[in-house]
Amino acid sequence: MRYLTILFFVLLSYGVYAQKPAQAPIPNWVEVTSYTDVGQEDEESGYYYLLLDKQVNAIIDSYYSRVVVKALTSEGVSQLSDLTFEFDPEYEKITFHKMEVIRDGEVINKLNINTIQTVQRESNLERKLYDGRLTSIVNLLDIRAGDILDYAYSVQGSNPVYEGDYGFIFNLQYSIPLRKLNCRLITDNNEIPEFDYKNGAAKPVIEQLGNKTIYKWSLEDVPAKLYDNNTPAWYDDYPQVYVSTHGKWDDIVKQYSKLYKLSANEKRQLDKVISQEIFPKKEIEKDISKSEQIVALIEFVQDDIRYFGFENGLSSHKPEPPLKVLNQRFGDCKGKSLVLVELLDHIGIEAYPMLVNTSTGESIDEKIPSPNLFNHCVVNYNFEGKSYYVDPTISNQGGDIDKRPFPNYKKGLILKPGENDLVDLPYDKESGIEIQEIYDVDAINGSGSLTIVTTYKGIDADATRADFALRNNANIQKSYLEFYSILFPTIQADEKISTEDFREVRNEFVTREHYKIDSLWQTSLDNEKLYYIEVYPLSLENYVSTVKSPARTSPYYVDYPASISYDISVNLPEEWDIEPINTKEESDYFSYTQDIDSYLNKVIISHTYNRKSDFIPAEDVSQYIKQQEKIKNDLSYYITYDYGLAEKASSGISWVALCITILALILSAYGAYKLYFDYDVAPRVQDTYGKPIGSWLVLIAIGLILTPIIILYTLLSEAAFFDAYTWSILWHTEGIQGKPYVILIVFELVFNIARMMFCIILIILFFERRTTVPRLVIIFFVGTLLFVVVDAIAAYTINAEAYTDEDDYQTFKDIFGSVIRAAIWIPYFLISDRVKNTFVKRSKNYKAPPLDQQDPV
Repeated sequence: MRYLTILFFVLLSYGVYAQKPAQAPIPNWVEVTSYTDVGQEDEESGYYYLLLDKQVNAIIDSYYSRVVVKALTSEGVSQLSDLTFEFDPEYEKITFHKMEVIRDGEVINKLNINTIQTVQRESNLERKLYDGRLTSIVNLLDIRAGDILDYAYSVQGSNPVYEGDYGFIFNLQYSIPLRKLNCRLITDNNEIPEFDYKNGAAKPVIEQLGNKTIYKWSLEDVPAKLYDNNTPAWYDDYPQVYVSTHGKWDDIVKQYSKLYKLSANEKRQLDKVISQEIFPKKEIEKDISKSEQIVALIEFVQDDIRYFGFENGLSSHKPEPPLKVLNQRFGDCKGKSLVLVELLDHIGIEAYPMLVNTSTGESIDEKIPSPNLFNHCVVNYNFEGKSYYVDPTISNQGGDIDKRPFPNYKKGLILKPGENDLVDLPYDKESGIEIQEIYDVDAINGSGSLTIVTTYKGIDADATRADFALRNNANIQKSYLEFYSILFPTIQADEKISTEDFREVRNEFVTREHYKIDSLWQTSLDNEKLYYIEVYPLSLENYVSTVKSPARTSPYYVDYPASISYDISVNLPEEWDIEPINTKEESDYFSYTQDIDSYLNKVIISHTYNRKSDFIPAEDVSQYIKQQEKIKNDLSYYITYDYGLAEKASSGISWVALCITILALILSAYGAYKLYFDYDVAPRVQDTYGKPIGSWLVLIAIGLILTPIIILYTLLSEAAFFDAYTWSILWHTEGIQGKPYVILIVFELVFNIARMMFCIILIILFFERRTTVPRLVIIFFVGTLLFVVVDAIAAYTINAEAYTDEDDYQTFKDIFGSVIRAAIWIPYFLISDRVKNTFVKRSKNYKAPPLDQQDPV
């Protein structure tokens, strides 16, 4: 591979050397334009254009340009000393006519053809496109402030793919001020081009000269027109004249669809390769549905054929042969599209290439037809009466044929016989990011951990999936860690990033991150006893950040679609009470909500942000930016703990809770007493001694012994049960989260005490092997299940929003565990012979009735 690369650059260098520019006088067809060194001089730009002269001879495919510019400052000198000129050596030849410096009236010749360097810069190589264009570089020596630079050159030749047609644009205003602007077009009388005047562009002066028609624009003192920042690519309000001889859209379809046709021999060879090599490897011909075959073929072209293109000369519009693309396993957009078209045709799916523009599709139908309006090729196919669109250059896409995302290209020209107009392209806006950040705080002013679960959907899933496919996990982990270190400088990864890909199911991509944070709390500069945690939705910040823009005349571009749901849960070491906050901002272009609330020791901050458009009209930009800034300024939320106030507010144990506990203990103890001495049932077998505790009953015994310990630990460790401050806060909180919450706590407290006492007496009865044990065990399992269900329903009714997905999972796990335990042990205690033969002892207070009154066993 290394030697192939060296050979490639050797051949490249040879091509560059062979394409040296020429030197010649100004062609006879050019009308020389005069200029004067007067008029507005823009000191801020460092230079001033005295003349910009653009002339086109469409008859001989020649373009002439002359620039006269005056250097005003040292900065202007720096910018004018290096000149670059691009051309395609496949079909164009560049010729320099003059390069002069006028200093104090003296003309200094600077044109030396031997010092002009021609190189291949490949400015599109980062986009994986090799266009073969050359750049001639002129480095001018001894340029000074006050000098006038006057240079002229011409480029001759036209891409043969145009078959004699042409299309170009005359710009009648620039972002620089011009003393004089001259544009001139020479055409054959037999070929009258179509003109389209945009944004108030001036009409030309027309002259007839033999069999030629000459169109001329001459403007003086043309002011500069600056683009507003962040303007959409499709928006252009400069005065322009579009010129084209390509006819109508159907003419372009007829001309360019020929480039995508294969000969009969090419078709036979390709079908053979598809049948023998592609389909067996991809398992296309196995027993799968037609729609699954389509998806498999799309993913093969998208993922297994690299996107890389040589687009010089004819290749700028003509695709490489499909066999070549398949063999080399790479191709540009045209080559990959044609391969996919042929693969779909092989399984009987009607498919065609389609031309689009990735950035200016919004306005493409407002211009006269020309193939130069397009910069990309994709595929249109028809299946079961519905039209579909796919971009073969996008890799790692997910979803079935109905859910596979297609970019917002707006308009397209299908290269299908009979098509005579652009088609409106559908745009599936299904995308979005759902982020869950869970902070687990170990102690006040202590450390903690951060768990982040991010779910990417639709287009966002495709982008993230591709990112993980291109980069290794170590690099991704490093970049993610650096991202969160903005908030927590000492953050460390606790586990490696894990992912789940639901590509085929619902096109979602899930990442899970786990971090440790030593310095979770910060100390206030004004109060050393005040500690705080700042929680901030970092990923949301990018959505609401704006580019500052003064009064403007053009729309403001924003990424679209954009949808993010951002939930932050902070699990604190004690009860927390905050004032709920509900914020909403909405306009025709976005919607945003923020909800902040607390639940026992949990603080929940939820954000949602959705964009409704891909641009903001100029008249609404100022208000839009103000709204975004307002949202951004309110994103931070601070959880504070003031030791001074906490010391004053703390009041120890709640006497109310203590009284309830004592009362519950007394009542439970009394119930246990009655169960032990007064409750009795007949044994199910006639055996005075019975079997010892063994077999599966050992597991039950262990569980019963551990249960009171677990209940007691829970009661003592949860601040909600006995902390006086928590009880006071809840009792004085308005709404359903106040007193109803106290009632729920009382219910949980009383039930757990009763359950603990019940379990203690059950343990005693269990080891005495009393006949009442099977019934009491069944009551224990049924009661526990009912308690878990009722408690969960009550808690969700009071504040369902306080529960994260992790809480939901834990609740489901508790209920499911109770159901499983009940489903196993209740039948066991009902029908097991071991149970019947073990629990045969009766109460000590039991007095056997006379034999004639005893129940039969």
